[in-house]
Amino acid sequence: MACTNTNILANGGFRQGLAPWTGINIKRVANPVYKGDASVLLQNGSVLKQKQPITIQKGCAYYFYFRLLNATTGGRTANLFATVVYLDRNGKILRSTPLQILLPKASKLAFKPYFDIVPPPPSATRSVAVSFSGVKGKIFVDYIRLAAHTV
Repeated sequence: MACTNTNILANGGFRQGLAPWTGINIKRVANPVYKGDASVLLQNGSVLKQKQPITIQKGCAYYFYFRLLNATTGGRTANLFATVVYLDRNGKILRSTPLQILLPKASKLAFKPYFDIVPPPPSATRSVAVSFSGVKGKIFVDYIRLAAHTV
């Protein structure tokens, strides 16, 4: 099977509202940089998450992309965790890849792209969950994408 490079996640740009994203202390807002676009605001204690069924694409690298904007007042740093979790048919965690992101002080109003290659799913994987957990600061998140790419 060829690697499709198709986003496994739905509505990663929040253009159709929040669904199927869920969470705690999250708010879909006008994108502060791109007029007519939307993003999600995370603050201390926020959790943004989505779970999707997955068809494993063998021999592919799984790329995790997203954009963040540090809007913390006073030019302070911000901190969050982004996590990709592979689950079996019973919802048991097979593999988890947590990423701690320390956002630099905001020098201008601009999104910064982030990218990571996460391990491929184990053979028993039936779904994938992605989450963002706000630890410190005020952070906008946009353009969330998980896709299988040709190695």
